[in-house]
Amino acid sequence: MKEKIYTKRRSDIEEEMRRLFSGFSQMRNGSLLRAINVWHPATDVYETANEFCILCELAGVDKQDIKVHIEDNVITISGIRREPVIGEKAVFHNLEINFGPFERNIQIPRKFLGSEPIAHYSNGFLDVRIPAIEREGEENIDVEVK
Repeated sequence: MKEKIYTKRRSDIEEEMRRLFSGFSQMRNGSLLRAINVWHPATDVYETANEFCILCELAGVDKQDIKVHIEDNVITISGIRREPVIGEKAVFHNLEINFGPFERNIQIPRKFLGSEPIAHYSNGFLDVRIPAIEREGEENIDVEVK
């Protein structure tokens, strides 16, 4: 009798898993699908006595495909790394590089809020620096990547 209960529970779990995975393949909610497919590039965040620093590894991303936006106390680094065109009959042996949209959200400490950020992109790294000068600024700031 215990064996039947275990089998029934196992089949219930298997059926629930089938429904869950089939639901993913039939999703109509684009924002949820995008959230699943977004990759998060390696990012170092640190603070010195004079500035808040963010270093984001974005090898292979074109500068015009990078967006840096500040809203309230969160800086969002987003964009897309476009997949290169590869020959028709390519046989892949290893695939580790993420392509497609990316996004990182980083909370800005209070003493840096309102400062004018500076962003530079060079050699595959985005370097964003926010000085520790407290002053009143806009709530929403778009940062130009140079």
